[in-house]
Amino acid sequence: MQPTPPTFKEWHEPAPDQVGKTYLEFLHMLDGPTWLTVSGEDHSRRRAIVTLLHGNEPSGLKAVHRILASGKRPATDLGVFIASVNAARHQPVFSHRFLPEEEDLNRCFNPPRNTNQRKLASALLEKLSEFKPEAIIDTHNTSAHSEPFGVATSDSVKILQLTQLFTRRLVVLDLTLGTLIEQRGDFGPVVTIEFGGLMDPKADAIADEALSKFVDLHHLFDVEALPMMILRHPHRLEIADDSNLHYSSSVQDEADITIFNTIDQLNFSNVQEGTPLGWLGKNGLAPLRVMSAGGKDLLNDYFGEEDGFLVTSQPLTLFMATTDPYIAKKDCLLYLTPGIQDKPSHA
Repeated sequence: MQPTPPTFKEWHEPAPDQVGKTYLEFLHMLDGPTWLTVSGEDHSRRRAIVTLLHGNEPSGLKAVHRILASGKRPATDLGVFIASVNAARHQPVFSHRFLPEEEDLNRCFNPPRNTNQRKLASALLEKLSEFKPEAIIDTHNTSAHSEPFGVATSDSVKILQLTQLFTRRLVVLDLTLGTLIEQRGDFGPVVTIEFGGLMDPKADAIADEALSKFVDLHHLFDVEALPMMILRHPHRLEIADDSNLHYSSSVQDEADITIFNTIDQLNFSNVQEGTPLGWLGKNGLAPLRVMSAGGKDLLNDYFGEEDGFLVTSQPLTLFMATTDPYIAKKDCLLYLTPGIQDKPSHA
């Protein structure tokens, strides 16, 4: 197992017959994190795609491979950064979000720059500032079933115009997590697109169609921003890393919490006050927290205990609910916004 290096290699103008017949061949041809450049019809403007920040989220890579293998000339010059190549290639392929003993690369974009992954994140930001793309799409998959959605740090007109190429759902994030979308530089708007569940053919199809549109359109920002479901200022339901967490359709007696193994079916659903999400153990709510951007624990504002169940304390909209205990502990159980979101709205 080779650790993630602190820098990346560059590959200029890859020819269609040089990128392999399949996305797996393409992945194994890469010798670590790689920046690719492809000349477009308009050299005065540039766009960028960042993919595989997480090594187990391949929809973006698959779509990028199809774009490169087609030989079609993009509308503008195009930069593509393929990030966690080492994690994606770690056997079995696409099974690791990041390598053991390393950090989540999409939590490494803020200082300090004291690890290989944090240095790699910094090198990417320098490259993007040098490349000056008019727009950046950061591709992801969710760890459980979900409809596609965008994530950004604002709902500006340009963010909406970009997002609607992919989806009509946008999450506006104000949490400091160290993600790519939080960064500012000499480049245009950055939107993360979650295409849907990893290894979901529907997610692959959406990525293929929408990224091709992003690359092919001559003008991204000359269209009206359409109505969209916008979820602002989300919170995260987190669990202590040393907790005994299970996902099941029946209670696990030794667990600190047993979450229903169908919770991903609630993604982008409205849930009413008193909706059960799982069974609590002997420590009740103690292993859980919902931290505000200011560092206050808001758990009791949103969740409570009723007859041994973890229940919602008010109407909520839930999203990014995972069924993977590893992701739940390393990241979070789910995201939430208070209130009911049932109609697209203008920003």
